[in-house]
Amino acid sequence: MKKMTIGVAAALGLACGTAWAQSSVTLYGLIDEGIRFSTNQPSPNGPANKLYMSEGIGTGNRWGIKGSEDLGGGTYAIFDLQSGFNPATGTSDQQGQLFGRYAYVGISNTKYGTLKLGRQYGTGFDFIATFDPVQVGNQNPVDWEIFLLGVRFDNTVQYSNTWGPVSFELQRSVGGEPGSVSQGSTTALNAIYTAGGLKVGVLGQQSKDSANHNMYAGSLGVRYAFAKAILYSYYIYTRRDAGFEIAANNTGGALANTNIIGNSATVAGPATQTKARIDNLVNLGGSYMPASDITFTVGGLYDHVTNVAGSQTGHIASFYGIADYLLSRRTDVYLEVDHSLLGGAEVTDPNSPIGTFAGENNSTSAMVALRTRF
Repeated sequence: MKKMTIGVAAALGLACGTAWAQSSVTLYGLIDEGIRFSTNQPSPNGPANKLYMSEGIGTGNRWGIKGSEDLGGGTYAIFDLQSGFNPATGTSDQQGQLFGRYAYVGISNTKYGTLKLGRQYGTGFDFIATFDPVQVGNQNPVDWEIFLLGVRFDNTVQYSNTWGPVSFELQRSVGGEPGSVSQGSTTALNAIYTAGGLKVGVLGQQSKDSANHNMYAGSLGVRYAFAKAILYSYYIYTRRDAGFEIAANNTGGALANTNIIGNSATVAGPATQTKARIDNLVNLGGSYMPASDITFTVGGLYDHVTNVAGSQTGHIASFYGIADYLLSRRTDVYLEVDHSLLGGAEVTDPNSPIGTFAGENNSTSAMVALRTRF
């Protein structure tokens, strides 16, 4: 009897071990914080220099819980809840949403792809991150281009898969506006071809506000990886109807919590735009790793803007350099410098994706930061 009891217990133990092995839940996170100096920042006395503690320029701070369950046949149930925060103050990022970086549940299959439901990065963001030297950073001088497309989207269905050398991703964010299936919605598709060190991709996107004003976007990207270096480049075209508006954050309105720029207000005031705004942006950059623990990254962005206010034109440009040193597999320290320029009507544009510099046409910043992952 004793031997039978031990045998049954051992069998149950192995069965439980097998069951637990089929599921996993992981707590993870990242903290990226530094000291930053910037010129031409707003103050009660006009443009002023500013020295302050800042979230890192490389990556947004986050903690999260993710998991998967093996359903058999190469199929998994997945989920990911990720919350952003500011280490300097302990406050939440992303409009104060608890899981503002993303919150989704989905099904993934090794053959049929992945379907996710919830708040997620937009398909445009995922595309640009593939072809950007800093994978879309975390401070305006390096990430302002993404506000032309939007960052994260509530109420989103996203499907992705890979067929041979081609991967693609499809997004449909439902607007949730009463009486309409299109108002407040976003539809986007990207496709990326990979051959060795080469990646080439294309993106298309449409977003619609609560009054059926449209934003159309397209992008082309190229990336090539050498033994120790990677070259990056992409082009973004966007067109926003006059009157295109984004609902205020946390209101549940059309395109709220997306960070897309609008085209309704001008420097003359609210609802004064009369023409469609057109942005033509080019990004060029590269990274070089002379040793396994050192990486140098440089990049530049230039956007020619038509119809900033009425028929006025303008431009936005920024240039940056980063030197990153790994202290361990999880921790690194880096030094970053950048310079940004505004021209024409962009100097005072309330819709500028990079912001304004207290009425000045340029700003220079530098920072040193420490980043660790857990």
